[in-house]
Amino acid sequence: MKLARLVPLICLALTACDGAINGLPPGPPPIDPPPPDAGPAKCEPSAHGVTNLLRLSNREYQAMVGDLLGVPVSDALFTEWTPVAQVYGFDTMSETRLDAQGLEVQLATAEQLAGIVLATPALTAHCPAVRPPQTPACTRKPSYSSTDDFSDAQGRDCWTYLDSSGAPMIFDNANARWRKEPDQTVLLWRLGAHPGSTVDAVRRWLSPVDGTVAISGSFNDADPGGGDGIVALIQKNGGQVFAQDLPNGGQAPFTLTLLVTKGDTVDFVVNRKGNPNYDSTAFNAAITFTPIPAKSAWTWGNCVEPLVSRLASRAFRRPVRPDELADYQALFAASLQGATSAGFPEPVDEALQSVLQTVFLSPNFVFKPELVPGGLEPSERGFGVASRLGLFFRGSLADEQLWAMAGLGQLADPTTVRAQADRLLEQDLDRFTSSFGGQWLDFRDGAVTHPLAASMKREARDMFAVVLREDRPPEQLLRPGFTVVQGALAQYYGLPGSGMDETTYRFMTPLRGGLLSHALFLTRTGSGSEFRRPIHRGIWVLTRLLCRPLPHLDPATLEEIGDSFETIDRTKPLPEQMALHRDSSNRCGACHNSIDPIGLALEKFDAQGQWRETYADGRPIVSTLELDGVIVRDPYELAAAIEGNPDYRACVAQKLLTFGMNRGPLEGEACVAQRLGRPLDGSSPTLKTMTVDALLKALELTEVSP
Repeated sequence: MKLARLVPLICLALTACDGAINGLPPGPPPIDPPPPDAGPAKCEPSAHGVTNLLRLSNREYQAMVGDLLGVPVSDALFTEWTPVAQVYGFDTMSETRLDAQGLEVQLATAEQLAGIVLATPALTAHCPAVRPPQTPACTRKPSYSSTDDFSDAQGRDCWTYLDSSGAPMIFDNANARWRKEPDQTVLLWRLGAHPGSTVDAVRRWLSPVDGTVAISGSFNDADPGGGDGIVALIQKNGGQVFAQDLPNGGQAPFTLTLLVTKGDTVDFVVNRKGNPNYDSTAFNAAITFTPIPAKSAWTWGNCVEPLVSRLASRAFRRPVRPDELADYQALFAASLQGATSAGFPEPVDEALQSVLQTVFLSPNFVFKPELVPGGLEPSERGFGVASRLGLFFRGSLADEQLWAMAGLGQLADPTTVRAQADRLLEQDLDRFTSSFGGQWLDFRDGAVTHPLAASMKREARDMFAVVLREDRPPEQLLRPGFTVVQGALAQYYGLPGSGMDETTYRFMTPLRGGLLSHALFLTRTGSGSEFRRPIHRGIWVLTRLLCRPLPHLDPATLEEIGDSFETIDRTKPLPEQMALHRDSSNRCGACHNSIDPIGLALEKFDAQGQWRETYADGRPIVSTLELDGVIVRDPYELAAAIEGNPDYRACVAQKLLTFGMNRGPLEGEACVAQRLGRPLDGSSPTLKTMTVDALLKALELTEVSP
């Protein structure tokens, strides 16, 4: 089946006021300053859980299965998954629903994940030893036939032709039959046999390996003109398993099932009875051979239950419940019976895969029940806390230490939870950098068409990680005074040094390193015409750094925008063009009075992030606009203005809080973000401290009583 990428069913987009930007994620509501009399008693929002059952993001699911299985999981397993919509700038709070095709894609992934489990010895090390492979004693086939396999060679297809003394017969080419010398009345041919005066005719089948045989066929009198009949015998290793007296004109059908080991013999014997007269006997036998599975010793109790219990518990982020485990046991039993009846060589594998696929597709795994009322039982609350910590800091499962503490009931104390949050942030800083920082500052996803795109993304990621790791304030995301770049990007920036390659360097420089001077930000927002570039950059800064989302456009505004575009003289300098657009109507000015100061202040960086002093036509790059009353003439004055703006710290806190709550901020919660950024004691916490404080506050604001 051809797998197609689906369009997200939730599509929330922020549209720029001039209609130039579409598809930006919506941001939190703007942060209003607190009223003058706001004090501690005025900031007491009540806890409000997540009311919608959210699904794991594709990245969260991929990270979880990787941690769950303890082996790398290829990105290729997820390339056809339905893209997840971003809500409030993050893909971790999506309600995306899947259609039938999307579910088929996930089923295909679950099948491959189940295969990874079976191919990972560490996951099944507790199971009984697998039977070692056997070298077949003769040609191994799924079925054998006394007629179809008949040949002129002893041992071919596991058949030999003997007399009852064990001596091999000689093939008579002229008559296409086996005979015994000197008693040439002992005969075996394709469709029958004849015994001799002193010995019987024996057709022998040899078991190639251990297994089970289902045998069916018949002995029939082929010469009913006289004689005293024969005795039809079937023997396993010389022991009788079938015997029937066949009178003159009689027949003896047989159906047997035998357990055999490698080298066992099954003899089909025609005995002369009193004398060999008129004893020609028609004969046919069909043998269906089923090797004993290598994993035949694996049962629910000694192998499957411990594996499924552990995987399901960790996948569900709380212990699997007895009724769930009983359902999995019933599914395993039914699947095992079906696979055995269907003749699968390893029925246990087929049955176990069915159970594992059900675990990987379970709503308890794919969705986040720990966030909604009733999603957890009272006894599972500690596991919910552990899961929230894992999702926030690791973008995945709680690690083993946190899981063990949840099982011991040690996550009820806020001090302990804080200590674990500190530990996880330090231990999993790279994961947090990618999951939170990468989405907030837009360095995790999205294509950048530039030869140095990978280095640009790495610079943005590494600088965010440095501010966290070195316990620096969030303002140093804007003006760190240094940057961390690979050699090729350093050369692109014109930083001093020689012989630079892909080695990472730390450069002390006031000109690069801040968010607004990163080539990734500048190239990603630099697309489009000269008129649109400042708009792209202004919207990015407003929504991501100041938490000021712009309104959607109504038809009247769109009409005014179109009229304004037609009247702008494109020969004028860019600042004048944008001024004309701002002044063309109140509707345009309402947005562009905030967008344009930011976008024009960044014009000394071209579309590729290179510094310039003039436009391509030689005109100087000049801007004297104000952002919240502060003149911002260039990128460095802009960074300083944002750094000093009270909305910046509150916005950082609001982004962290939103990410931790898995929902957007509610009315009355703006003060929480303000106080996370600027506590009442007048301190200025570092980004690391704000991160932990925001997570703890998110747990408090979304506390769900089971």
